[in-house]
Amino acid sequence: MVEPTNVTELKRYLGMVNYLGRYLPNLSSVLRPLNQLLTKESVWSWGPEQAEAFAKVKRLLTTAPTLAFFDPAKPTTVSADASSYGLGAVLLQEHEEGLRPVAFCSRTLTEAEERYAQIEKECLATVWACEKFERYLVGLETFVLCTDHKPLIPLINTKDLTDTPLRCQRMLMRLMRFKPEARYNPGKEMFVADTLSRSPLTGGKTSLRQEELQNDVEAYVDTVASSWPMSDRRLEQIRADTLKDVNLKTALEYTGWPRYKEDVKLAARDLFAVRGELTVNNGLLIKGDRIVIPFSMRKDILEHIHDGHQGVNKCRERANQCVWWPRISKDIQDRVAKCNFCTERLPTQRSEPLIPSALPERPFQKVGTDLMELNGQNYLVVMDYYSRYLDVAYLPDTTSRTVILKLKNIFARHGIPETLVSDNGTQFTSAEFQAFSRDWCFKHVTSSPHYPQANGEAESAVKIAKRILCQDDIFLGLLVYRSTPIPALGASPAELAFGRRLRNTLPCLPENLKPKNINRDELQQRDEAAKRRQKQIFDRHHGVQSLSPLQPGDQVFVKCDGEKGWKLPAEVREQCAPRSYIVRTPTGDRRRNRKHLRLRPVAPASREADPVPEAVPDTVPGVDPDPPPDSSVDTEDSTPTPGDYVTRSGRTVKKPARFEEQ
Repeated sequence: MVEPTNVTELKRYLGMVNYLGRYLPNLSSVLRPLNQLLTKESVWSWGPEQAEAFAKVKRLLTTAPTLAFFDPAKPTTVSADASSYGLGAVLLQEHEEGLRPVAFCSRTLTEAEERYAQIEKECLATVWACEKFERYLVGLETFVLCTDHKPLIPLINTKDLTDTPLRCQRMLMRLMRFKPEARYNPGKEMFVADTLSRSPLTGGKTSLRQEELQNDVEAYVDTVASSWPMSDRRLEQIRADTLKDVNLKTALEYTGWPRYKEDVKLAARDLFAVRGELTVNNGLLIKGDRIVIPFSMRKDILEHIHDGHQGVNKCRERANQCVWWPRISKDIQDRVAKCNFCTERLPTQRSEPLIPSALPERPFQKVGTDLMELNGQNYLVVMDYYSRYLDVAYLPDTTSRTVILKLKNIFARHGIPETLVSDNGTQFTSAEFQAFSRDWCFKHVTSSPHYPQANGEAESAVKIAKRILCQDDIFLGLLVYRSTPIPALGASPAELAFGRRLRNTLPCLPENLKPKNINRDELQQRDEAAKRRQKQIFDRHHGVQSLSPLQPGDQVFVKCDGEKGWKLPAEVREQCAPRSYIVRTPTGDRRRNRKHLRLRPVAPASREADPVPEAVPDTVPGVDPDPPPDSSVDTEDSTPTPGDYVTRSGRTVKKPARFEEQ
């Protein structure tokens, strides 16, 4: 600590001394020469008497009883602060009389460090303090790390290291051997660290140990970058094209970015917003952990991003894993919009209100399955409700026996699910399949006939499978789908199912391929939030409205999608599932979704019964059809009273009794 040169510096110094004054003997007499400089009548004059008092106080602060012996069993606190030109820190421990200092340290900032942003200076102060007190802190279960910079708290405590600015990321990597708990402490209460940071010893440079640590970090980053899973030819091509790219070459020439965007060369202004995340490694410009692609290679990389012909959000998630350039999100959106393959297979819009399915407790607990035909060949598609993991199996024929054999093959790999959801195809309603479900101990649930939305996961899987099977390389399409993060969940189907990423055609850091655990609670929250948003957007966009529930005995018309007109009369027998009913038609009992059922309006006296149409093939097995109803209609029960009217949905609206004439 240097001697004060004015009243302000002296007051700051005396504030620190008074904070520690309870441990100093005869403090008032020692400080008398210094206090004399604070009176209104005195003129600033730093003489031998003040220098002697300053040196004596300094000796008292750095010896017992002010300094305490370090005790690893006592709670430990590191207080660190950074000024515009220096760093200061103090190691404190909790004693009966309060916090007592164990060690002090301070140093000036180097010329390069003085150009750091304030958050980077504060981050440097905390890291440097921990390294300075390394002999005390390594091995502690935890300790408190105090700072007066609030934005630094989440970077140390909670934020993912890959999401932090690159310079802070490198410094925080040096904290990985410690176990700090960062806490905010106002600057006016950090007497010691604040004073030390503003009065550092001049000429203090980064210690040899710090330089070694910095070199270790840089060597580690170089090792990670050099082990990217891409060919040397591709790396050389990126390096060469980066040097030829005017924008990227200009960015490479900067050793320190100007403070204002207007001062940046026009060619590099697109990179100004992310300047804190940019670094150079072996001729490659890196943003975080993503390679900045030169303009000449963006079209080729964009084609690889769109491998698998997935939507905008999923393509963006693929790009977020490893590559970047300015306005990449817009380029991906334009590429998907111009893709003929994707345009030809856009999903049809639905008008029914969405009923989101609950996320299962674990992978392959609940799966959906369906059959599909493409180019004259049949396939079995299975999708897991938890991970959205997709399996496709070729079917030489569509008999129950073949379907069961393929399902056994899939169950042998992933385990038997608790619930299997399918449609009402004959392959799934046969006695052989029911015996299979009993023998293999899983619950078989069928959706409403002619309403594939009830088994949404399987229907979605069919669309994805058709996209993949239409491609030149089917296996690449499957790999791309399974390794692409689901935007709503932040993880790919492979990660959710097996706890690891799959290596694919895009360059990726090896560290990202290691297994990792998925937080089930966070996953469920994200899934629920995404489905809630999806339902709100879907319902609002389509103007949907929930239909009133039906009761047993209600008279309805039945009309499936693709049929013309509401013609088939029926009577509701029971509700077998949400929005799914068993109805009795002239040709037998059938199961239909509420969307396909419409209340019959009460007929007037002159109206005849509706004609009975031809029978439809999907009758409920084991139920004999009723004979056609009598053509006459009881007019007494069906004719509305005066003042009543029938709504479009068939509900009779009656006048309230209080409005009836007395």
